[in-house]
Amino acid sequence: MIKIKLTIITLIGFLTILISCNSSTNSNVNEDKSKIDSAKEQVDKTDKELKTKNESTTEIRTQVDLKASEFLTNLKTGEKLSSFFNDKWIFVYHEDNRCDGSTDGQIDNLKSTQIDSRIKLQVKNDGEGWECDKKDPKTYDMDFDQKEKIKDWDRFEIPNYDNQEENIVYIVGSGESDYLKLHFNDNGLIIRLEYRSVDPG
Repeated sequence: MIKIKLTIITLIGFLTILISCNSSTNSNVNEDKSKIDSAKEQVDKTDKELKTKNESTTEIRTQVDLKASEFLTNLKTGEKLSSFFNDKWIFVYHEDNRCDGSTDGQIDNLKSTQIDSRIKLQVKNDGEGWECDKKDPKTYDMDFDQKEKIKDWDRFEIPNYDNQEENIVYIVGSGESDYLKLHFNDNGLIIRLEYRSVDPG
């Protein structure tokens, strides 16, 4: 009788442990399944966001390319350019000359219409040309006339550079030493224009 009682108690203990382990395993399985579902949901969400972002970037790039082409046409024919510019745009001037050195200037908050007239800005020349004696640096006011600067360009092209920055388009003129760098916003308007002339020396 005692043996039977002991056997029953042992069996009940064993069953209790077995049920407890099974319950714990089921709980762990459910927990793991929940984690997997959550991770899959996150991957799907990220994938969808990336797809949307890529589509949006492609759409903006296409709009920028189209606007840049139209800008190039107007630039070549001497038409007005103000419609391509945002109000409060930035103009940057950089010229690198073998004798005079580097001349740099920037002016901010320009009206869109100012691209079609002379732009007065202050520039600084460092006097450090590589083929002439060094000169003292000087600062002076200059009038930038875009039409005047490009009148001797022998070509007007939009090159397709590798690893080109987003929303930026280059327009090259005399060789590749003189060029414009256009920065567009997401609405396809120019917010920054850089005129650069680098003496190929």
